[in-house]
Amino acid sequence: MTTDPRIDPVRSSPAAEQLQRGFPWLRFEGQLETQFRREQYEHGLVHLRLNIVLALGLVLAFIAMDRLVLAASAGHVAWLRYAVILPSLVLCLAVTFIPHRWHLFQWVVNVLAPLVLVAIVAQVLGAPASGSATIFPVLVLVTIFIYFLVGLSFYGAVRTNLIGLAAFVIGAAMVDIPAEQTSYQAMVLFFGNLVGATVAYNLQNARRTGWLEAMMLAEMAERDGLTGTYNRRRLDGHLRRAWQQGIREQCPMALLMIDIDFFKAYNDRYGHQAGDEALKAVAGVLARAARRPLDFVARYGGEEFLVVLYDTTREYAAELAKKTLEGVADLRIPHAASSISRVLTVSVGVACVVPVSGRSADGFVQLADEALYAAKNTGRNCVHVMESEYAQLRTGSFRVANG
Repeated sequence: MTTDPRIDPVRSSPAAEQLQRGFPWLRFEGQLETQFRREQYEHGLVHLRLNIVLALGLVLAFIAMDRLVLAASAGHVAWLRYAVILPSLVLCLAVTFIPHRWHLFQWVVNVLAPLVLVAIVAQVLGAPASGSATIFPVLVLVTIFIYFLVGLSFYGAVRTNLIGLAAFVIGAAMVDIPAEQTSYQAMVLFFGNLVGATVAYNLQNARRTGWLEAMMLAEMAERDGLTGTYNRRRLDGHLRRAWQQGIREQCPMALLMIDIDFFKAYNDRYGHQAGDEALKAVAGVLARAARRPLDFVARYGGEEFLVVLYDTTREYAAELAKKTLEGVADLRIPHAASSISRVLTVSVGVACVVPVSGRSADGFVQLADEALYAAKNTGRNCVHVMESEYAQLRTGSFRVANG
């Protein structure tokens, strides 16, 4: 694998770049954060449901203990269990069964968690006045529970518990709990939060680091061993997913097919090792040109590369193709066997479409192939863009290029 830092698969990986920059605020940049949160939610869904069920069981157990053991019902705040706490937990559990709605769950739990915690604070403060023994340890238990078991982000858990701490201090003053007792219990809650937040931060940091490292390993397995760009297998999967997403979102896409001009003649004259170095250099030009987060560069086979552009414009695709032409020419790699230039050049075919149902990504590739044929037929070392031809294109109808 090449060690050129401009195209090295590890260094050019978004996961590797994020790992190198670090994430002291427990947040990734760009799409990585969204991908991480979605995957963490989906992979931990079974455990999350079990945790919510456990919380429901604990609430019901405390209700039973109040009635059967303590012979009390927490007086005027007992209704909070049935009107706030239990319905909130049931709602959170129900949301987890809605497919592909991790954003919705995050919103629901961030709204309901502080509400439930304040209701529990009210239960704790109201217990002595109702003749029940103090249940302050329950509040400490819930504080720890919020940090680790309800699916909140680190900052969501900190925010929720700070709201609970503030509600406890304010509520204790309102119900005339002795200042010494309030101070002691508030201090216990504060240090409980400090310990919980510290452990939760370290756990979240380790989890994010492990996720980035796993992504890096997966990306390395999907890279072309010579050029460092993505390989054909990863390309096929990425293009298929991007196409389906483009259909759903009616998002314009572009595909650049790049072919090194007279590459066979180059290998014959300079040898295959020189050919390998030329492929690496062209891959480096593409890696430097296609720098948007969703730009995707892959080796298609032999001396051909594909660049997939999502949510783009015809102007951006054409400009990127032009930069590719200029970047390869600026390498000044001698090519005495070329009939069009004394240096290595490329031809670029560009396809611009808005994906529609009933058409496939294969047709998209074919359109780019037709555009590349047109560029080579025009004289090579040029760009040809096709878009309106897509409506008339019959998948499977290919011209035969010369050389």
